[in-house]
Amino acid sequence: HSTDTIKGSDLVRPATDAEKTTPKVPAKEPVADPSHLTTDEQAKVQKNVEDANKDENGKSTLPEGTTVTVDDKGNATVTYPDHSTDTIKGSDLVRPATDAEKTTPKVPAKEPVADPSHLTTDEQAKVQKNVEDANKDENGKSTLPEGTTVTVDDKGNATVTYPDHSTDTIKGSDLVRPATDAEKTTPKVPAKEPV
Repeated sequence: HSTDTIKGSDLVRPATDAEKTTPKVPAKEPVADPSHLTTDEQAKVQKNVEDANKDENGKSTLPEGTTVTVDDKGNATVTYPDHSTDTIKGSDLVRPATDAEKTTPKVPAKEPVADPSHLTTDEQAKVQKNVEDANKDENGKSTLPEGTTVTVDDKGNATVTYPDHSTDTIKGSDLVRPATDAEKTTPKVPAKEPV
């Protein structure tokens, strides 16, 4: 029964920070082009990763001195104090933004209506035209993505539906108001008396 002993120091080593740590992955950030992030988008993704790795008191759960950097493909590199790293793939951190996320429709002046909780078909059509007109450039061309539609319900809420089927909603309270008596009333002009 001869034996050989292999020293523990040849078989084990202290784990690196990266081996001891699994960074949490935040929800995907919507970006214009996932293969070419802007500096602002990179900063947002960095903050998302940092925020995902904080406890309920806002303190980082990563080892003290850890840094997060994000490249223009959305890949995040988490660098620990011992210089070991974890990488979170861009495909896990970013996604293409929807038309609705990229677009903020302009809101027109409020349309005076007889009853803001029950718009007539004509009033709905006026509000729809108001929204469409508010979103045109000086040449009368729509500033919304081509193929966008605007629909208005009987409460004055406008739904802006984009080509990718994403939507923005403008609340009726932002689009209609009760008409004043003067707006509802057109005084009759009497026939002129012959002098």
